[in-house]
Order: sequence, then structure tokens, then C-alpha cells
Amino acid sequence: MPQKPVKITHLVYDPLAMSPKLGLVLSGGGARGFAHIGVILELQRAGIVPDSIVGTSIGAIVGGFYAVGQDLARLARVLSSLDLNRLFGLNFSYRKLLERVVVQSLLGHLHGRWPSDDEYRRLAQFREFLWLFCKGKRFEELERPLVAVATDLLGPGEVIIREGPLHEGILASAALPGILPPVRWNGRLLVDGGAVNNFPVDVAAEEADVVLGVLLSSYIPQEPKSPADLILQTYYVTSHELLVTKLARARERLGERLLVVHPQVEEIGVLEFDRIDEAVAAGRQAVRPYLRKLRELLSR
Repeated sequence: MPQKPVKITHLVYDPLAMSPKLGLVLSGGGARGFAHIGVILELQRAGIVPDSIVGTSIGAIVGGFYAVGQDLARLARVLSSLDLNRLFGLNFSYRKLLERVVVQSLLGHLHGRWPSDDEYRRLAQFREFLWLFCKGKRFEELERPLVAVATDLLGPGEVIIREGPLHEGILASAALPGILPPVRWNGRLLVDGGAVNNFPVDVAAEEADVVLGVLLSSYIPQEPKSPADLILQTYYVTSHELLVTKLARARERLGERLLVVHPQVEEIGVLEFDRIDEAVAAGRQAVRPYLRKLRELLSR
């Protein structure tokens, strides 16, 4: 009896399936975070597309806008034409605002009112703002995965958000104490992720082969001169110690495959949203020297 012909299936080599995965990490830093837009624009110009994005606070905001396909160059022009400080009622430095909030909170607590009406008003405005620019999408719908990092006040601390309404997860990651009240999320009480992981390279290192991290500021010790200074310095010291530990962990895992970019934005205040153009330019300038090395790592 003649044998039936054997069908041979050829294996096709797909170089894209074997190429290293790039993770983009965007740190927190308030208005300085518009430097992230400059970094991404330079990556786009170089034809480099990250496979995933991890962001904290403003990093989650910019990362979210990028993940839903916003034209970031156009977005930067639109936002720089708006008076964001007036829109959200942020007419002071963060230090001054915190001093004000501490006094108002103490008085409000005595009368059974906390958080303040201003904080709830800002929360509603910011939620609507994020919903609009996130196009009403959910994390699960993004073609380019995004992870947002937040802090759970009820424990265990660091919360990784990768599902649910995109604008709500980003809102929780960016709920800076004194400006926005805590955000309730699936039984948790969340605030700005910078308190526990302002530069989540360790999160990206769990899945990416190569990580490009954008770190917006470095810790500079200063003697506190007011109660607000004391609160901020305590926050900065703790955040910095955690950053050093997590960065070391990521370096141990990735070695030279971890690139850290430092845009020069220290002179831009956390709430100086009228300096968007400066921040974008700083991001562009900072990442350019890393593009050649990044291409080399991704071609291996």
C-alpha cells in the first residue's frame, strides 16, 4: 500500500520575535515631567518604540497619553498655551501650598472637614482632564502596555496598576498629597506613587530586556526651615533611599542594559506648569547621547 505523502511544515524565523524588549520608565516630578515628552519625541524621531511603559505620577500621565496614541508634540503645544496653574488653582509653589494646606487641614479637622473643598474640586477637574486625554480607554485596551505605580495608605504600600479605567489609575498614581485627596481604588486608598517608588526601574526590569529610565531630579539635602520643609525633607529622604535600593536591584539584573537619562530640570518647580517648553527641550537634549547605545542594545 503506497504511503501518504508527509506534509512538512517549515519553521519561519521571525527576527522581531527574538529582538530584545524595551521598557521605558518615566519618573515622577511634577511639572518637570514634561521632559518625558521631549524624550519620547526623540525616540520617535529615531524610530525607537518601547514595548512597555512604567510610570509614576507625571510619568504615568505622560506615559498614558503616549500609550493611547496622543500626538505628544501637538499636546505639548496645547498644554503650554493653557494656564494650567490657574485651571487647577495652583498659584503657589508646592512648599507654600503645603504650608497653606497644613493650616487649613488642621482647622478643617477641628470642624470635621478634611480633605478640603479645594482638593475635591481639583480632583473632579483633574479626573475629567485625564478622561478626555486618555480617550476613555482602559489599561487592558492599550496596544502598548502601561503600568502605573501608586501608594496604598492602607498597606502594603506599593501598588502596581495595570487594569481598569486608564484615567482613574493614572489619577491615583498622581494624587500628590496637599493638592489632591486620596483616590479610592478597588478597596484601596491611593496617593502619589512617588512615596514608595518614584523611579520604578525595578518594575520594568521584571519583563523588559533593555530599560531606558528617565529620572527627573536628584535628592539635595537641605536643612528644614519650616514645618512644610520638614514634611518635604522627610518625604524626600525616604523616597531617595527607596530609589537607591530599587535602582541597585535593577542594575544587578540588567547591568549595561539599564540606561538612566537625567534631564536638567532641577530649576523647574514642581508646580511650574508655565515652563512646559523648557522641560520638553531638556528631555530632548538629555536623551540624544543615549540613542546610539540604545540602538546597539536593541540590535543584539
